[in-house]
Amino acid sequence: MIIVSCRKKFSHTRLLSARLQVRDYADPAHSDAHVRISLARLRARARGRRVCLLVHGFRHRLPHVLKSYAELQARMKASGVAGPAGYGLVVGFTWPGWNSAPGFLAARVTATRAAASLRRLVGHLRPVARGLDVQTHSLGARVALGALLQLEPGSIDNLLLTAPAVDDTILEPGRAFHDALGGCRRCFVYHSRKDDTLRKAYPLGDLADGIQPALGLNGPRRRGNLRKTCPNVYVVDCAARVPDHGAYRRADAYFRHWRRVLGGQPLARREKL
Repeated sequence: MIIVSCRKKFSHTRLLSARLQVRDYADPAHSDAHVRISLARLRARARGRRVCLLVHGFRHRLPHVLKSYAELQARMKASGVAGPAGYGLVVGFTWPGWNSAPGFLAARVTATRAAASLRRLVGHLRPVARGLDVQTHSLGARVALGALLQLEPGSIDNLLLTAPAVDDTILEPGRAFHDALGGCRRCFVYHSRKDDTLRKAYPLGDLADGIQPALGLNGPRRRGNLRKTCPNVYVVDCAARVPDHGAYRRADAYFRHWRRVLGGQPLARREKL
């Protein structure tokens, strides 16, 4: 699996690197078994293929990132999301997500800064890929939305925000990431009210914006307003299938919906798994 890092020395949990670093892991479960490859070689691998970039969330050391991405990629292949009828290339992006619960505020700042690195990666791949999607988990939503703020309209085909750890009004007009919606053709918000991590920890961890609920808990706060002002946003209630913050990658219904996203057919603006 190809992993692109913007962490200092590839694995630092707090510091950013000035450049993108690329490794090809034969088996992500064995983190020492990898080869370095160039961005040019990655670009060649992406040529003519449908590509998906994965963006993890807060508090992940590199071995945990590799394990999570390996599990997610395996489920993508088993469900047909990746493979002949889906993505021809899945790339894991890793950023310094810190490694302690008190570090959330600092990680939030780092996520904003890491957006520039993800934007550079998209810039390398978008011109040659047949299609480009981004799937995020938790605080990874901030990295991806920040990247889209300065991308050309429609640079990303589908942005899948899974359990997004950003405020539940953040996509509305006048808010920080509303303009990011122009950088993607469709934006999907997957949320679950059973997500105790977002329910209990997020409001306190994100004090910089005041105590507000997370978008990944109950979805957008003013759904009627968002429906009118953000026509490319789709909201998917996953509570019936997703009982906790990390359960999306174990939920068959989530991957079935993802396949429908890839199919390109019209989808409901609001639905339940």
